[in-house]
Amino acid sequence: MTRGMSYVCAVIGALVCVQSATAIPDYLTAWQNKYPTSTLPARMQAVADTQCHVCHHPPTRDVLGNCYRMDLKALLDGGATIEDAIDQLDTEDSDGDGVSNGEEATTPRVDQPGEVGYNMGLVGPTGVDPCSPLNFGIPVTNELETPPLVIPAVSAWGMTALTLLVLVVGSLMFRLKVRPLPAIIQRRR
Repeated sequence: MTRGMSYVCAVIGALVCVQSATAIPDYLTAWQNKYPTSTLPARMQAVADTQCHVCHHPPTRDVLGNCYRMDLKALLDGGATIEDAIDQLDTEDSDGDGVSNGEEATTPRVDQPGEVGYNMGLVGPTGVDPCSPLNFGIPVTNELETPPLVIPAVSAWGMTALTLLVLVVGSLMFRLKVRPLPAIIQRRR
């Protein structure tokens, strides 16, 4: 092989690599455009070596994917654009943990101050994938991936109303228990 031919092969090889490497980041870019406040891609980079693990499993992104990726793939296979698929899944709960995908992506993390976002395809305290028969029960991130239940705060007026309600119901119950029934009074005589 001549030197010129080697150069041409190297350039073609580089272009093929660049072309295949740019296909996937378009998906990640669309996700980041939808959820600009989320730090999930950076966290996935830190814990799993690539931002692609927002949807895929370590160590590869070629075959396996989490629940969220499976839902995206179904919509993409049906003809949706990546932007439309992400929009459609925003209110869905891909991993079945009771929290919508959009809420998981934008919820501030309680275990990591300053971080925003839980993985939409993983669940539990170690980030397991409930949708993968190959990886079922195997920790993917070893981090909390289901946002904790938030109990809404009660205002001062709400607390006052709740206290009054408890007092009224309690006094009614007390009155019913203390007050003897006429049938019981007659038997004791």
